[in-house]
Amino acid sequence: MLRELTPDDQQTILDFAYQREIENMFVIGSFEFSPNPFEFNTYLGYFENDTLIGLGTYFGLWSDIQINAQSRSVINAFVDEFIQRKLPVKYVIAIKRYALPTIERLKTHGREPEKITAQTLRLLKQDRFHDQSTGAETRATHQEIDHIIRLEHLVEENEADKEITEVERTRIFPDYEWLLHKEGQLISKANLHGISKNFAQIGGVMTHPAHQGKGHARQIVSAISRHWLDQGKQVTLVVSNENTTAIKVYDALGFQPVEEFIHAQYS
Repeated sequence: MLRELTPDDQQTILDFAYQREIENMFVIGSFEFSPNPFEFNTYLGYFENDTLIGLGTYFGLWSDIQINAQSRSVINAFVDEFIQRKLPVKYVIAIKRYALPTIERLKTHGREPEKITAQTLRLLKQDRFHDQSTGAETRATHQEIDHIIRLEHLVEENEADKEITEVERTRIFPDYEWLLHKEGQLISKANLHGISKNFAQIGGVMTHPAHQGKGHARQIVSAISRHWLDQGKQVTLVVSNENTTAIKVYDALGFQPVEEFIHAQYS
């Protein structure tokens, strides 16, 4: 039986997610980042004999579907329900064995991905960490939200002067952003994408085009990694298999590949 989960089901969601913790950091982290994640996200559960055997999550701020279920039929049921609810889908970002059947089911509803990127989930443990931070890195403040978004616009869309929307501001959690400045200008950043009891997942790594190739990404990733390793967590991140430059950076810091990942983008 499939049904929508409510705040009363929060512990059930977390108990299920922690069965495969490293696969569900976005779900677990959604309860860390927001006091009421049900305001933005839709959580669907698939039950068998009153036991939750599958979890489908729609992250509303990003229009992203993430499904965690071992059965293909359960994955199909989640996709069908999301489509029936007319939820706009812009991304499917997940472990490969869950992402591919999700993408295939979306195709049966006429949703073809615009782009599919093969990625790898990489893991960093304390005993392998080669710290290259300098202490110049800082945590973001609320006053720096627009600066962060402008850097994202410049790096991702080459439009530094693009208008900033309130939705974009809502997506930024300053407490989880690490920044690097040079002469008062934000030149590199990274943030926390997901978190759980034992893991912290880094994302949003980017450097101003005029300052790339100078080790700033290595420095900022070191800083955020050191922080979470010191909290007793292992650190993960996802990188495109084609991004050989970034892979070399992460290898140098001590990250090792652990899971195949898929990032599918829809128009």
